[in-house]
Amino acid sequence: MLVRIDVTVETLTPLHIGTGLKLVRDFDYVTHGGRTFRLQEDRLAEELFDRDPHLTKQLLRTPPGQLVRPGDLRDGSPLVRYVLPGEPKGNEFREAIKDAHDRPYLPGSSLKGALRTVLAWRGWREVRPGLKGTLGEWEAKFAARPVEKVLFGPDPNRDLLRAVRVSDSAPVGRDALVIQVVRVWTRRGPGAPISVEAVKPGVGFSLEVSVDERLFSTWGRRVDGFPLPHRDWVGELLKLGTERATERLRREQALWEEWGRSAGGPPSPYHALLQDLIARKKKAGPRGFPLQLGFGTGWEGTTIGAPLKDDPDWKEVWRKFGLGRVPGRRGAQTAADDFPSSRRVAVLDERTGQISPLGWVWVEWREGG
Repeated sequence: MLVRIDVTVETLTPLHIGTGLKLVRDFDYVTHGGRTFRLQEDRLAEELFDRDPHLTKQLLRTPPGQLVRPGDLRDGSPLVRYVLPGEPKGNEFREAIKDAHDRPYLPGSSLKGALRTVLAWRGWREVRPGLKGTLGEWEAKFAARPVEKVLFGPDPNRDLLRAVRVSDSAPVGRDALVIQVVRVWTRRGPGAPISVEAVKPGVGFSLEVSVDERLFSTWGRRVDGFPLPHRDWVGELLKLGTERATERLRREQALWEEWGRSAGGPPSPYHALLQDLIARKKKAGPRGFPLQLGFGTGWEGTTIGAPLKDDPDWKEVWRKFGLGRVPGRRGAQTAADDFPSSRRVAVLDERTGQISPLGWVWVEWREGG
């Protein structure tokens, strides 16, 4: 039997889930009047040639965006795919995932990955697999495999998350997107800006989660490795999501308050978010919980996080995989107890210094909807 859950995910802070592609000024986009115009690359060369065939030679040595007239930069222009509020810092920005009509959507894989992290956090406390097994791996990207096999199952066919299916969301309008400036922040202050295409706060995505109960039942005994264990973990996802987020948010709040005291930094970007979440939880009750997705979640958001540091083998893992190495400074590495020492934040207002964490969403679901 499939248990269906109707899910709504609302963005609380800017959310960037990228394609891996960086869009380049004057080739993929141009800016004008505080807005960013994503160009129709195929139509652009055609249109410029139709206007003046002699421009062909000029196109070979001039970025095509520099030949666009101001009058072409408008909604509905055949040369413009879509328009975004804001302008990137620098000459590129990271593209967000969208459908064939340039409408943003929430990939089911992104939500499922975040839920998997919540379940791993739960399993770490109950099963206590330890970090020793990770020391047999040779690449950092595979280091978690021994722990995941203990928590979720020995292979993809017998993995706990095989029973949890998450659809992609329906797309939302293009007006959900903005250009967002992001900075890496440390105790010493901000680093160089990174520009991304992001879904702004207050946008809702609708999607469906289903749980295949057959894989937890006696019916599953026909196949080796079934039924899958830990059905209770999946049933506790809403409660676990709240507990995991509360632990992380309180720790982040304390970190930013410490940074502010030690270096005269900005006010904590988590204070307003925490107040919002408290109010939402009172209203939604047990049906909703906060979660962090996408770009900017960092090591804390994509792994079990701080609880790993209590393991007796933590410092050996930190040393072996070079966690916290400082780019450009040979041999420099963040201390094991202080790792991770940086955070990515959205810069909401350069003038006032207002910043916000990235990727926090509010998840609500209704079973059997």
